[in-house]
Amino acid sequence: MAVKKIALKALDLMTTSDVAKELGVTIRSVQLWVEQGVLDGWKTPGGHRRITRASFNRIALGQIDDEKVLADKSKLKVVVVEDDQEMLMLYRLTIDSWALPIDVKLISSACEGVVYISQHTPDLLITDLMMPDMDGFSMLKVLRGLDDFASMAIVVVTGLQPHEIVAKGGLPKAVRLYGKNPVPFWEMRELMRGLLDKKTELMAAEK
Repeated sequence: MAVKKIALKALDLMTTSDVAKELGVTIRSVQLWVEQGVLDGWKTPGGHRRITRASFNRIALGQIDDEKVLADKSKLKVVVVEDDQEMLMLYRLTIDSWALPIDVKLISSACEGVVYISQHTPDLLITDLMMPDMDGFSMLKVLRGLDDFASMAIVVVTGLQPHEIVAKGGLPKAVRLYGKNPVPFWEMRELMRGLLDKKTELMAAEK
């Protein structure tokens, strides 16, 4: 353990527990700051977060805008993985028109989507199933099997028929299924409103 601490210090890196202890906050708060980009950090292959001391120093010296952090934290983080560019544009225009506190990341590659999600755990993932660079069924099975994404809501939007989905092994539990023709955006909006309300309640409980 002592060798590990010396190595991290030499690299100017800190663990989440180190940062939490120094700042007097919870480890979950530190994790959220990393996910929001407030702290510079990443996950090791073993799943442990490492945070740069420079970004820790910025917070320790009060150089972070607390109001901005709270505003960013209260937004619903949504990732849309869809290889059809027209569909991505439709998502962007529709979600923006709702004027809700939603931060949307549009990704056209399933592989890129998995990498992004592993680094910035969203509140909601919206994804297609049939993509050229990855089997959406396998992607969802892996994500649902990891504790880090247990609380992440997942919506599948696909042109596949129910019997085709069953033939391919079906979807994991707690995955909401929507069709594409047309996409039921009114239902999606109500889902996001519910997730926003839940997030607000959790934030209030943490205070």
